[in-house]
Amino acid sequence: MIQGIYLASMGMTPLIDKQDQIANNLANIQTTGYKQSGTFLKSYEKYLSNDQKQPFANAEIKTDQTYTDYSPGTMQKTDNPLDLYIQGNGFLTMMTSSGIRYSRNGNLSIDSDGFIVSGDGAKVMGTEGYIKIDKRQSVQFSEDGEVLQQGTSLGKLRIADFNKPYQLLREGNGYLRPSSIEGAVGGASNYSIKSGYLEASNVNVVQNMVNMISTYRNYEADQKAVNAQDETLEKAVDQVGKVG
Repeated sequence: MIQGIYLASMGMTPLIDKQDQIANNLANIQTTGYKQSGTFLKSYEKYLSNDQKQPFANAEIKTDQTYTDYSPGTMQKTDNPLDLYIQGNGFLTMMTSSGIRYSRNGNLSIDSDGFIVSGDGAKVMGTEGYIKIDKRQSVQFSEDGEVLQQGTSLGKLRIADFNKPYQLLREGNGYLRPSSIEGAVGGASNYSIKSGYLEASNVNVVQNMVNMISTYRNYEADQKAVNAQDETLEKAVDQVGKVG
């Protein structure tokens, strides 16, 4: 009976993790370049040190890891030449206060010194360093990432890519970084820069809402199972054990 309470409560923990992931996805529906995430659950057999399977050494379910869906979001036309959409593989390279980070958020601007920056002020890096432009003149971006003013190249965007499957860690403001040295950065290929467009979040609203409802129902069922077994245990202690 106590084992049943243990099993039911064990199943509630990964459901909380899953619900947190879904809530985060839905909160970022309007976030440019955001990639939805989810969780993998892992079941395993737990044994005690004496190799004897005990009542509590049962099959447990735990959150194994989270995953990120890197499928592209839809193109949204803005007609702002500083809005960039990366068609294909690759990430913009940014120099943030925490070091080099990578992003699919192409909502760029020009700072007071003439450098191309992200929405939070991180400088966008080119293949030869930062790219500085003349704020008095219009700027264009070629499909291969060349930054042009008056037909003159001022540099080329550093579009980075990583070994697949991607092993990247998510940070705030849509930034990503490699999780280990095995995720070494390299130059992207088979990409095209589209100026005047942004990449929408790839969150599937309907799917996430369905998953949220399903997760809640499963959690509710486990909670009821815990309560039912707790009530049965209480009766066993308070009533069955009494001597008439």
